[in-house]
Amino acid sequence: MLLLVAAAFFYIKDARKFQTSEPSVAPETNCSDNIFPKPLISEDQEIDQDCLQRSTAIYDKEIAAYEAIERQVGYGRLRDDGYGKGLNTITKEKLVREGQCS
Repeated sequence: MLLLVAAAFFYIKDARKFQTSEPSVAPETNCSDNIFPKPLISEDQEIDQDCLQRSTAIYDKEIAAYEAIERQVGYGRLRDDGYGKGLNTITKEKLVREGQCS
C-alpha cells in the first residue's frame, strides 16, 4: 500500500512539471507527413521528371489506400498482410521506380 501511495505521489509530482498541451499548438491530425530522402544522383545523370511524377502519383494512390485501410483496422501496417501492401513494400517499390527513372 505504501508503494502505491509513493508511486501516485511521484506520478502526480512529475505530471505537474511538464505541461502536456499548449493552447497555441494545433491538435494532431491522423495524416502522416512522412518525409523520405531524395535519391542520390551524380552530376552527370539526369532524371526523367515524367517518370518521377508517375512514380509519385502511384505512391500517392497506394498511400491513400493504405491510410484508408489503416483507419478501418485502427493500426498502421508495416508489412504486407491480408489487407494489402504494407508501408515497407510501398516505400521500397517507390525507391525502385525512382532508381529506374535515371
